[in-house]
Amino acid sequence: MDIITSIGYVIGAFIIGSIVCLWLPGIEKKSEARVQQRLGPQLTSPGIYTTLKFFFKQGLKPSAILPRVYNALPIVTLIVVAAIYLILLPQVMVAWGPFASLVALVGLLKVEEVLYLFMCSFSQSLLSKNMPFPDQVKGAKHIGAKQSFFEQISANRSLKLISYGSLPFYIALFIPAIMAGSINLLDIVKYQMVCGPVVLSLPGIIGTIVFFIGFLIVLNSNPFAYMEGHSDVIQGPLMEYMSKSRAVYTMAHAFLIFVGGCVYSTLFLGVPPAFSVSIIVPIICSIILTMAAAVTSAFAPLFTNREFYPTVIATSVISVIAVIVAFL
Repeated sequence: MDIITSIGYVIGAFIIGSIVCLWLPGIEKKSEARVQQRLGPQLTSPGIYTTLKFFFKQGLKPSAILPRVYNALPIVTLIVVAAIYLILLPQVMVAWGPFASLVALVGLLKVEEVLYLFMCSFSQSLLSKNMPFPDQVKGAKHIGAKQSFFEQISANRSLKLISYGSLPFYIALFIPAIMAGSINLLDIVKYQMVCGPVVLSLPGIIGTIVFFIGFLIVLNSNPFAYMEGHSDVIQGPLMEYMSKSRAVYTMAHAFLIFVGGCVYSTLFLGVPPAFSVSIIVPIICSIILTMAAAVTSAFAPLFTNREFYPTVIATSVISVIAVIVAFL
């Protein structure tokens, strides 16, 4: 395949991914609503219409540290998620060779997580504007009192998610690499073309369960909406974004859901998001992942530290067991 054709395939895969991802938030909200026995929004509303709506909203300069950098973080997030999708494409796997590896995939996913920490750190007020009252969580006005912003709580929680919350997810990603004997994404796909999908093995089944739980943590979805404790920190830094920045954030989050399905399809089924009929498999995986996340969110309460820590520890132990089984 010549380079022009390869570029065309890559662009075509990006167009399909961009179209599909904007429907996933609607599928998620609709599924959650049906479980809760209500109609819910239109399928196009949470993803497509919300993105268009925010693009035409008036933008204001947020009261934040480095406001321009703060507003640019959703764009950086979208670029990082697009880069993750890029290295999953077969043409890129062939062209980049060892650079399209599991290490690159994990590194980009970790960068995507770190960007949320930056969002929390730069944001220092509610609703993007200074409030008529002190925007403080604790402390008083007397000299030497310890004071903090609402978003600093989100920053601390985000750091916990980055440091150990998503650990089970990353351990699960290495199960297919261990079975294939290579961290090269192309080798992992080729291995499953010969030996069958990893998901049909015992380590693959355990890894699938851990992958789903870990991806909920990466998405910061219920019951692991740890960074966005709605009842006490009012969605953390995300309420600060408006207009085009909010629209780009919506796109980046929707694209991340789709990319999660593509990561699973590539590593556990051996079907990367190629610009062909086979792209249906990653699309189905992303839809199933979205609906499963919605059902979990509908039934599960918001976890606190009492539930969060044991869940992460138990899932990490299970993932380590799957890795050991994969070695055997």
